[in-house]
Amino acid sequence: MFIPFFYLLRARGLKPSIIQWMTLMEALDQNFADSSLTGFYHLCRCILLCSEADFDKFDEVFIEFFNSINDRGKMPEEVSTSLIPEEMLDWLGAPEDPAFLELYYSEEHMAILEGLMEVIERMLRKLEEQIKNGNLIGGCEVCTGCGLCSRMFMKDGKLPEEADMMQGEGQGSAPGGKGWKRGRNAIAMAHDRIFRDFRDDTVLDIRQYQMAFRKLRQYSSINDSNIVELDIDQTIKRTSEKAGLLQIVFKKPRKNIIKLIVLIDSDGSMSQFAEISNKLFQAVSKANHYKDLKFYYYHNCVYDHLYNDPTCVNGKWIDTEHVLRNHDTEYRVIYVGDASMADSELFRMGGNVLFERSNALPGIEWLKRMKRKYRRSVWLNPIAKEEWERLYGGATIQAVKEVFPMYELTVKGLGNAIKRLLSDR
Repeated sequence: MFIPFFYLLRARGLKPSIIQWMTLMEALDQNFADSSLTGFYHLCRCILLCSEADFDKFDEVFIEFFNSINDRGKMPEEVSTSLIPEEMLDWLGAPEDPAFLELYYSEEHMAILEGLMEVIERMLRKLEEQIKNGNLIGGCEVCTGCGLCSRMFMKDGKLPEEADMMQGEGQGSAPGGKGWKRGRNAIAMAHDRIFRDFRDDTVLDIRQYQMAFRKLRQYSSINDSNIVELDIDQTIKRTSEKAGLLQIVFKKPRKNIIKLIVLIDSDGSMSQFAEISNKLFQAVSKANHYKDLKFYYYHNCVYDHLYNDPTCVNGKWIDTEHVLRNHDTEYRVIYVGDASMADSELFRMGGNVLFERSNALPGIEWLKRMKRKYRRSVWLNPIAKEEWERLYGGATIQAVKEVFPMYELTVKGLGNAIKRLLSDR
C-alpha cells in the first residue's frame, strides 16, 4: 500500500534504496510503528534518510502524501482504494443479513449505542474546551496521541489560530526541545518544518556563509611570527625524556596562509540577488583568518577593469592587468554571478554593455586569462542548477561553466566549491 509513497519520495529528490525500503517493510511487519501514522513517520525518518539535510524534504513529501488522510474523499484513488482490503469491499457489497439487522436494531444494542454516543459527545466537548483554553493538541486528558483533536480542528492541513497559539515558550516540536509535546499528530509535526534550516539546497544566510568559509583554511607554521604558542606534544616528549622534570617547549603559531580574491557581479540581472551577494560580502569581510583578502566587482563579465565598489562607477576601478601582475598564483578566486548575459557581451570585442567602456578583448578571453593565472578558482551561481540551460543566457552560462567549475550558491554548493579551492586541481 505504500509503493506510491516510495515513488513520490524518489520523484521529489529523496533516494531511499531498495534495501532501506525493505528494511522499513520488515519493521512495519514487526509492528515497530505501533500501528500509528506518527510511529510510521518516525520510523520512515530513521530508516529512509541518511542525512539531516533531507529531513525537511521528507516532511514536505509526507505532508503531500498523507495530508488528505483525514478526508478520504480527497485522497488519491490508488491510495484510498488500497487502504480497504478486497474482503472488506466484498462484505460491504453483500446483501444485508436479516439476522444481523434484527440483532443490530434490538433494544439492548440501541441502549449500548446511545450510551457510547453520550461518552463520545462528552469527550468532544471537553476536548474543544481544552483547545479554546490554549491546551496543546494531542496532549489533552482524553487523548493519548491518537490525533483525534488534530483531525477535528485542522483545515486544509493547517491548525486554526486558537490551536496554533499553543506553540509557546518551552513547548516545541522536536522531542525534548522547544515546541514539543508528547502525542502530537504526525501531520502536525511534518507541518512544523523544524528541519528546514538543515537543508543543503537552501539559499544561505550570513551565519551559514561564515560556517562554510571557516573551512577555507590551510595552516602553516612557516611565518614571521614569534615563538609564543605552547607546543604540547614536544612539551610532553621533552618532559618524559627528563624523567618528569617539566620542560616547556614553545613554537610558532600556525597561521592560515589562504589568500583570497572575491569577484562579485553587480547590478543588471544580479539585482534580484543583491541581498544574497551582500550577505556573502559581510560574512567574508568579517572573517579575520585569511592572509590576504581582496574584493572586486564587475558587471556581467570581467573586462579591462575591475571595480572597487558595487556601483561600478566610471573611474572607481583598477586595471585587470594590474591585478594579474600584482597578485601571485597562490590566490584562490571566487566569482559570484549568474553568468547570464547576451552572447555579444561574452564573445565579442566591444561587447561590454557599458558602451563608454568598450573592451578590446572579448570577455571570455579575460575569463580564460584569469583562470590560467589563478588555477584554483570557482564560480558560485545564485540561479538554481536546473535552470542553467533553460533561462535566457543559458548559452553564456554553459560557456563560463566550461572555464570554471560552477556551483549553486547553496549550503551544499558552497561546501563543494570550498573543497575544490583547497584541492590541488
